[in-house]
Amino acid sequence: MLEYIHHLEAPASPTIVLLHGYGSNKEDLFGLQPYFKGYNLVCFQAPDAIGMGGYAWYPIDWNNGSKIIDSGEVEFAKNLVLDAITKWTTAHDITGTLILGGFSQGAILSTAIYASGYNAAGYVFLSGYALPDWREALNSFTSTVPVFQSHGTEDPVIPFEWAKATSEILASNPNYRFHEYSMGHHLNMPCIEALQLFLRTTLS
Repeated sequence: MLEYIHHLEAPASPTIVLLHGYGSNKEDLFGLQPYFKGYNLVCFQAPDAIGMGGYAWYPIDWNNGSKIIDSGEVEFAKNLVLDAITKWTTAHDITGTLILGGFSQGAILSTAIYASGYNAAGYVFLSGYALPDWREALNSFTSTVPVFQSHGTEDPVIPFEWAKATSEILASNPNYRFHEYSMGHHLNMPCIEALQLFLRTTLS
């Protein structure tokens, strides 16, 4: 079972599952909890410690410009997360709907879970993208599950163009929305407010 930190409203309340980015930990996105009043929130921690209190969901080969992420490693992490969600919801008798998402590496992982057809009520991709390996599968993937994707136009870590290319693939989903903001590799208040609206609309 993955480590986690959570806030529980009630078993029947909607649950938001958030996956942190590379080099971060379970505490990071839990800081958003004040913006998610009325929801359960659980933030899982990636399994691979990389020092300085940081963790990774899967390795990144910074020296390989053409293939820095192994999609097989993402698949392994995906199964860990899905297993953790099942165990967590069972342990806490969770019966409400579930929104799944993440930031950066956590958003990439969430995109893989979305593409697998996992039955969540909605998805949130913050400053992530779909790996090139997945594009063929995503082009033939059909879904109407609400999806919120956001990205900074000045992101120095994951180029905006990568996220924009992902948006063009995911746009076949009629309930998919892409939001771009004048920011770097982080979240700003307009993005958080748009996310709050997405949650209210999706979970109403």
